[in-house]
Amino acid sequence: MTTGLPHSEPTAQAVWRRTVGWILGAALLRGLLSALVPLLPDETYYWDWSRRLEAGYFDHPPGIALLIALGTKVLGPTAAGVRLGPALAALITHVAAAAAAWLLGGRELTGARAALRAAQLIALMPIATAGLVLATPDAALFAAATVAVLAVERALAQPPRSLRSLAWWTLAGVALGGAFVAKYTAVLLPFGLVLACLFHPALRKRFLDLGPWWASLIALGLFAPVVVWNAFNDWVSFRFQLGHGFNAAARGNPLSRELEMLGGQAGLASPILFGLLALVLWQALRDGWRDRHTLAPTDIATRRFALAVVSLTPLAFFAVSAWRRPVEANWPAMIYPAGILLLATSRDARVLGVWWKRGLVFAGVLVSVVALQVATPVMPVPPRRDPIARAFGWDSLAAAVDRVRHDPWLDGTVDRWVAANTYQDASELAFHLPDHPRVFSLNLATRTNQYDVWPNAWGRVRPGDALVLAIEATPKGDSLAAVVGQWFDETKPGGSVSLRRKDGEVTARRLWLYRIARTFPREKP
Repeated sequence: MTTGLPHSEPTAQAVWRRTVGWILGAALLRGLLSALVPLLPDETYYWDWSRRLEAGYFDHPPGIALLIALGTKVLGPTAAGVRLGPALAALITHVAAAAAAWLLGGRELTGARAALRAAQLIALMPIATAGLVLATPDAALFAAATVAVLAVERALAQPPRSLRSLAWWTLAGVALGGAFVAKYTAVLLPFGLVLACLFHPALRKRFLDLGPWWASLIALGLFAPVVVWNAFNDWVSFRFQLGHGFNAAARGNPLSRELEMLGGQAGLASPILFGLLALVLWQALRDGWRDRHTLAPTDIATRRFALAVVSLTPLAFFAVSAWRRPVEANWPAMIYPAGILLLATSRDARVLGVWWKRGLVFAGVLVSVVALQVATPVMPVPPRRDPIARAFGWDSLAAAVDRVRHDPWLDGTVDRWVAANTYQDASELAFHLPDHPRVFSLNLATRTNQYDVWPNAWGRVRPGDALVLAIEATPKGDSLAAVVGQWFDETKPGGSVSLRRKDGEVTARRLWLYRIARTFPREKP
């Protein structure tokens, strides 16, 4: 039975209240997850960077180190301090995505609804809610790239060579420079925009506009210190990233790696929302290309075409990369700033109907499962294979290292150094030891990293020094420990430590004490 009362449309103000609720709710959820999980090894690695701020690092530009330095300046060298800057970046991402959807969606009630959808996507997509909890370069990248996408779309909405267009291009240049300083893959954003302008006749006119060139100059100016740092360090970061993405790898075959990459994206976005995203991208490309000869540079179809190309360019780039080596799920993350904007502002009933609701529900279930697994291990995943479990047990290892480095057996030595064999172990120990000392990463039989760029054990350990080493409790680890022992007069086992999450062992480390260095190498063997 119906009441006979007319159905009332929600006001724009009411929709905005819901949008703010989604943004604040997601921020609270990220804060809760952050409080439940100790720092993962990559996060402590970036924290160690923040103690020695530079214009570049072996693995990435300095964006994440700057964010962490900001947070630890406020809250000290704590997990909350390390994650404070990235949490603020996640909030910027959320607000910028909603603002961009509101502006592209037409403002008023239609724009408010688009802003709400953008807020829901950022809140429920696993890549945004779970991924932005951690202190990784992706937090800074998402924030800067989302602001850049907002500014580029607004610049394209203005008449070419207008003052308003130039103002938006200026913001785009600043945001794009911030994205460059966050992660090298940010270069795919302007590359995608250039491709869109080359292909589309209406967009091609933008090459005659001062704005894009001015934005490029600003972005390159902000990125210049990273280039200078690389020049002074034998281009190590550029060479590493190029090799990281394109050197051939033995695992899998090209087809399986391509499917793995697509499956990773479906998992990060949630399968239904990823399918809707693919549909919206196709529609934007089709509509923009179909009417390319009649569209004006500022038409919404022209702008949506540009955003679609910007979103698809990272996917195409890493599809090429996957042909040669496996692609980690977060590498093509530049798909999402422009893709989320297009999905949130779609007016297709197929997108906004039942499948939209199902997509949000399914994504919410995925996020809830992740949150539950963070709170307590409920999924039948062995601790050694659980990526969340890798954050646990480091305080126990640090406590054991702190005890043995005060062992009287080391009396009579000059300096007592602490070392591990990997950057993960070294950075976790540096963070959890009470005095936050410099901890060396020997990197024997492991990949090169930032600890090889900094002054390291090979240049600091002198005759008469002592060393405490934490290394994997495996036959390989024991063999490497024996190699280190050849450089000292005496060696003493320091016991084993089990790194555990509740009742499950994640991994184990063995401690070794060495006294009176004699023939310690001056460079890594």
